[in-house]
Amino acid sequence: MNKKKIIKTVSALAVLAAVICVFLVVYRLMGPGSASNAGGKNITIEVTGSDGETVSYAVSTDAEYLRQAMDETDGLTYGGSESEYGMMVETVNGEKAVYAEDNAYWAFYVNGEYGSYGIDSQPVTDGDTYSIVYEAAN
Repeated sequence: MNKKKIIKTVSALAVLAAVICVFLVVYRLMGPGSASNAGGKNITIEVTGSDGETVSYAVSTDAEYLRQAMDETDGLTYGGSESEYGMMVETVNGEKAVYAEDNAYWAFYVNGEYGSYGIDSQPVTDGDTYSIVYEAAN
């Protein structure tokens, strides 16, 4: 090979290597499992206890339903009883509300409107606020 062909070949290989490096960096920053791609929906979950105090959680999630998002929320705990309709939430952040025992329950709101679904079937939408409120029956 003559010198010009060698220089062109080496130059072409250097450009190709640079392009591959750029693609790898972009893939690493934006691809599956990257920090920027984790949690495609940004929601807020608010918990208001019997004392009227509200704790707010900012959540980035890919969850389809509220229960999945609640499971992913650091610092939020909940429990209850399972039924054919899904979970009946009885305890949130250590506070119990069981209607049959204390005439109180956990109400769920979506953007300030009373929720139409349980946590197992409440869809999660980017930008929404989900409120879990201790409510005593009168």
